[in-house]
Amino acid sequence: GNPVDDINSLLKPRPERQEPSALNSNAGCSFNGVFTRGDGFVLSIEEGEQLRSVDAATRARVRPYIGGEEVNTNPRGEHERFVIDVSDLQEAELHSLPRLLAIVNQRVRPYRSALGNSADDKVHKAYWWRFARSRPELYAAISAIDRCLVTSAHSKHLLLSFQPTDRVFSHALCVFPLMNASAFAVLHSRVHEPWARLLSSSLEDRLRYTPSDCFETFPFPHPDPRTVLPALETLGETHYAARAKFMIDTDQGLTKTYNALKDPANDDPRVLDLRRQHEAMDRAVLDVYGWSDVAVPPYCPRNDTDRAALQAFEDEVIDRLYVLNAERAAEEARGVVGAASGAGGKKGKKAAIVEAPAPEAETEKGSAKAGPGRGKRGQGTLF
Repeated sequence: GNPVDDINSLLKPRPERQEPSALNSNAGCSFNGVFTRGDGFVLSIEEGEQLRSVDAATRARVRPYIGGEEVNTNPRGEHERFVIDVSDLQEAELHSLPRLLAIVNQRVRPYRSALGNSADDKVHKAYWWRFARSRPELYAAISAIDRCLVTSAHSKHLLLSFQPTDRVFSHALCVFPLMNASAFAVLHSRVHEPWARLLSSSLEDRLRYTPSDCFETFPFPHPDPRTVLPALETLGETHYAARAKFMIDTDQGLTKTYNALKDPANDDPRVLDLRRQHEAMDRAVLDVYGWSDVAVPPYCPRNDTDRAALQAFEDEVIDRLYVLNAERAAEEARGVVGAASGAGGKKGKKAAIVEAPAPEAETEKGSAKAGPGRGKRGQGTLF
């Protein structure tokens, strides 16, 4: 019932845009975690601690292991399991670790031996002591930093948190070798979330975050995602610390915390403060893009007016990100990547790089990108 200038194939009142391209500037900044293909590698905390006390060689091979559930439910974001990691060894070398060899031989080898005859199955049977996907490119990318960002690959809410880099990340996590709070502020903002929900698929009511679709295509305020942006750094750290304290004080993890933040009936003063911080972070992120004309809607909509404001915000932000993605892709094709650009070709503020980029590693290639006309929405330690 409202006259509009355009209706695109997503049924939004915006012009049709070209499908987003993966950006070279985002390469090496997102990975899936390891795929063990065998539960026998995984140990309880008690068993892991016992094995780690045997000797230094065994301790080095029994590593903290964390997946999406722990990240989203543990109030401190702590690991609750260990994993045997001998993937870089030859079979003969396993005999120098008799305790670990006995466990893997008993718990993993029978499962691997019963696999089928596909090309992958044959490899995984032959190298039965190795993870199916050990992700060396991920660990090369995080080797020079002491913390990185992670998000659960399947989650009700899009939730980002920092994790120490000394652990093994399961395939249930997407891992970003980004250690600054600027990246946290951008990825946890409502600039990134609607983009992620549009370009990733869903499972029931859960987002299935797909780095190849929604991270590699996402245009950051500055082309390099590892750039420290002073306007966001302090806000990101302040919000992260406040959120961490709230989770510890209430003894609840990320999922329950964001259930509370998005519940209109919850008027706990601490929840209200976290909502205000999210809105301030959204405002700062928009300003860094040069999009000061975009109004920030309430973090927790309470009525039809609020919901309409949120929908208008998401439509506008997504459209501007499509435009910015196309501009960045064109710049990369010309070999020139400049300042952040806003919608309609407007240039935003160029952010200074005050943190040297970490070495890049080759990123994984994933499924085809989904843009207008092929959007996939609706398909079936914290410190």
